[in-house]
Amino acid sequence: MNMLDRLFSKEIQRRTGAHAINVIIEGDLKTRKRSRSVGSKALESTTRTEVVPRKTSLLHRLNVRLPWLKFAAIFVIGTIICLDLFGLTISKVDYLSQNLIAPMQHHVKATERTLEGKKLVALTFDDGPFPETTPKILDILTKKDIPATFFMLGNLARTYPDIVQRIAKEHHQVASHTMYHQNLIRLTPEAAQADLDESKTVIKNITGSDPAFVRPPYGNYNDFIAAAAARPLILWSVDTEDWSSKDPEAIVATAMREVYDGAVILMHDIYPTSVDALPTLIDTLRDAGYEFATVSELAQAKNIALTPGQAYYDFCP
Repeated sequence: MNMLDRLFSKEIQRRTGAHAINVIIEGDLKTRKRSRSVGSKALESTTRTEVVPRKTSLLHRLNVRLPWLKFAAIFVIGTIICLDLFGLTISKVDYLSQNLIAPMQHHVKATERTLEGKKLVALTFDDGPFPETTPKILDILTKKDIPATFFMLGNLARTYPDIVQRIAKEHHQVASHTMYHQNLIRLTPEAAQADLDESKTVIKNITGSDPAFVRPPYGNYNDFIAAAAARPLILWSVDTEDWSSKDPEAIVATAMREVYDGAVILMHDIYPTSVDALPTLIDTLRDAGYEFATVSELAQAKNIALTPGQAYYDFCP
């Protein structure tokens, strides 16, 4: 190879090597650019994923924006609980003393009314108190300005003392129908005595007074029961049979067929049909010339002295 050929060969090698280096460099730069591009996209994607807001509850947002609100709520709830423990909350209202006192002040004593010489009957109710019906009976008596006598069961009186208190506060007469409505003559003397005593104690604890009378269930009694009661036994002379017919029209018709001056009318304050019949019965009796009295008032108006241990069916003049 001559000198010219050598020089030409070296020039080619030089140029070819430079081009290869350029190719390598350019390729490396492109690879880096692609890597940076891919990484940027990945980073951008990751960033977008992280900044997407998550859905939060209303309570969480309130806690973030109004952090003092939860402390205020805790304070209010704590205050209410403390007041409730001491009985100072406004929800504890004695509704009996405010809204349910009947305008019956003239019924407190029979001597404050003119009953002598009038046709009188005593409305009496057995087997209560019952929350679905007895308050409705009381509402009717209040509206009609009628006194009545309630022969209540001790176990129900203990369960619903607020109704018993209302009966007493509205100047009706409270009496005993025994504790559990058992047939007393079928009990042992000890069991019968315990039943009578328990009912008396329960009612006295609620009203502050002994029940005035005893009405033995089913009207069944004997000499022992009469003596054990230690109070007058009050039975009835007009049975409306509301317990049987459960028909308001039949109840009124039966009562009007059997009523007379001095009669003791038997009803029950546990049947909705008795509630329905009561307004019509009161109006019909009034139209017939009758006035209403408690058992004590009726006996006093008819000049009949009540004796403990004696049974009374009516108070005829």
